[in-house]
Amino acid sequence: MFKRKNKNNGLYLSDKQPLNTVGKILLVLSYAILIAWAIAIIWPLAAMVISSFNGNQGKYISLSGAFSFSFKNFEYLFENTNFLIWTKNTILIAIATALFTLLIVSFTGYAYSRYRFKGKKASLMGIMLIQTIPAFAGITAYYAIHSIISGIVPIFSRTAMLILIYSAGGIAGNTFILKGYIDSISNELDEAARIDGCSNFQVYRLIIMPIAKPMLAIIALWSFIGPFMDYMLPAVLLTSNEEYTLATGLFTLIQDMRTMNAPAFAAGGLLTAIPIVVLFMSLQNQLVSGLSKGSVKG
Repeated sequence: MFKRKNKNNGLYLSDKQPLNTVGKILLVLSYAILIAWAIAIIWPLAAMVISSFNGNQGKYISLSGAFSFSFKNFEYLFENTNFLIWTKNTILIAIATALFTLLIVSFTGYAYSRYRFKGKKASLMGIMLIQTIPAFAGITAYYAIHSIISGIVPIFSRTAMLILIYSAGGIAGNTFILKGYIDSISNELDEAARIDGCSNFQVYRLIIMPIAKPMLAIIALWSFIGPFMDYMLPAVLLTSNEEYTLATGLFTLIQDMRTMNAPAFAAGGLLTAIPIVVLFMSLQNQLVSGLSKGSVKG
């Protein structure tokens, strides 16, 4: 412990040296940046919440007028739009995407971590390179692929195509993440299980996947959130208002000046966050465990 008398003849007790002038300036600057960053995040959220419950709002969002608590904007969503249909579509797509992604990624991550095969290193590099390609770069290809498949399989819907795109887009990066997490699990567990008579699939199902559950929870959350946040792909692939997801459907409230209703758009954005928050809270323990263990083991 460093002990040093200050100007008031007191004692300075600390395991670190006191800050000098430059250190104090940097500390103040750091706090100023953090406060500005927090305001930049909180201010739009506060504007969205206030506008959602403000009955005095017009077509546009404004915080300058008088506030009158009202559910008018929420009533507009439920009575004059297909909000419930958009919510159902989005949740179904999100759940299907998360389940399909988890199923594939759990196998690919396990295979890349525990097996040796020709082309393993090259394919892992390919997975990393795939992540550098933006999703919107393949929109034309997605549309063409759907046209071809729907011509062969008439029952193949645009919604199914959207699920496949979301799932396939998440498999590459999530495989790399899960592979790194499984690498941190000792191979001795596999060997002990095989000595006890477990097959490779039983090792995967009974040993590896339960241990990797925290990371699988993180992947599930990322996969679930994706369809809620995406506007571009549904706007290109989905043609009917009854097929729209939340992002695409809510955008119809602000895309036409004649039917502009930005407060209802804000109310819809507020309601959109509810399924994500519920899932996050239900997976909170797994998420914290996965992030903490990944930071230590990785």
